[in-house]
Amino acid sequence: MKKYFVAGFIVITFVTIWFYTRHPLGMKAIINGQPIRLELALTSSEKERGLGYRDALASDSGMLFVYQNKDRYGFWMKGMRFPLDFIWIDGNRVVELSEHIAAPATDASRPVEVSPHVPVDKILEVNADVIQKLGVRVGDIIQFID
Repeated sequence: MKKYFVAGFIVITFVTIWFYTRHPLGMKAIINGQPIRLELALTSSEKERGLGYRDALASDSGMLFVYQNKDRYGFWMKGMRFPLDFIWIDGNRVVELSEHIAAPATDASRPVEVSPHVPVDKILEVNADVIQKLGVRVGDIIQFID
């Protein structure tokens, strides 16, 4: 009996891990009716690494950086291997857009830096051209869903 319990527990554990690696729990953002799956950058180390050193980002995904206080947070493209769009957010409102920020050349001594002109408390990084494809404009409201 104990053997079946252990075997069943192992099977359930593997199925659960398999399922959640393919369907992770997380937030979504709705922008102009289109869902974007979000990876959250909440800790200092998550914010520092960001999307750096990855080869790609899924076309329906983005990384959301969340801050407690509003400020003009600067981002650098260190370790980036693909271009990004930045959606600068105050509360739930888009306040600024930075489009098609190129990944630095591999021999660049100083990475590209980007920052907003106004204070924000959230920054959404998405693949380059997502702003244009979704028709994102300053003043748009982003709905965040758990």
